[in-house]
Amino acid sequence: MIKKRSSHETAARRLSANRAFFMAKRKIGEASGIPVYCRYDVIDHAEGLKPHPDNAHRSHPPKQLDRYELVIAGKGKKRGNGWRKSIVVSLLSGCIIKGHGAWLMAKRRGWMVPVEYQQYRSRAEERRDLLADNKLPGLAITDDAKLAKLLSEMGDDDITLSGFAPGELEQLVKDSVVDEGEFPITAKLGESYDYVLIFTTNATEFVYLQTLLGIRPERSYKKTGVGLGRAIPLDRALKALRENRHSLDVQGKQHDHASAHPERGRVRASKPAR
Repeated sequence: MIKKRSSHETAARRLSANRAFFMAKRKIGEASGIPVYCRYDVIDHAEGLKPHPDNAHRSHPPKQLDRYELVIAGKGKKRGNGWRKSIVVSLLSGCIIKGHGAWLMAKRRGWMVPVEYQQYRSRAEERRDLLADNKLPGLAITDDAKLAKLLSEMGDDDITLSGFAPGELEQLVKDSVVDEGEFPITAKLGESYDYVLIFTTNATEFVYLQTLLGIRPERSYKKTGVGLGRAIPLDRALKALRENRHSLDVQGKQHDHASAHPERGRVRASKPAR
């Protein structure tokens, strides 16, 4: 009886076969001594390529170019990751569409770069792809806690080869620490909930109210999200008021000096004539 393979076993065998075929058909190239692992059409001098005039990124600061160089080429005995993305050049305009930062880094060093040529049907399509390449990566939301955990498991050399600086890890760890928040899970004797709504009319008042009542970021016990704990128990609010009573006195004095509105006299309805 022939044992039927699971979908995972079949996928693993297919991946292994594809990897063997890929390695047999393709050789790893080099650009100025740096391994090229990505697909490319030619290895060309960075100096000979043209940036796109519609590239919306105003500049690539030296700090960014230094990190590009470190990630791709490495430093000293520490090898970089090599070229994992080609510089994409349009066959329509002959300008760079993707990879302006890496191209600038290689150009300042006088290096050669892997180039992939792509066809565009119109200038409008070319411009759309250029702008989308700049915009879409910035829309991703980073899981800071997960990123901090990953980086904390790496050495300083691996952190820098990931595009980060060791100091950024410390800030990530600091930002990812959030008060858990306390929530009553079991009912208490005579437990009942009600509320009073206090609203502010400008940002300054809201910041003052947060400080006064001890409003802070909290993590929900039902969900993984973290947000501002706008519903707080009375005992905690009273404790915060006592701790911040000096701020309350200062705010009260400011209101005492404000001009009071004159009290309006009461108007009584006249009695009907008999």
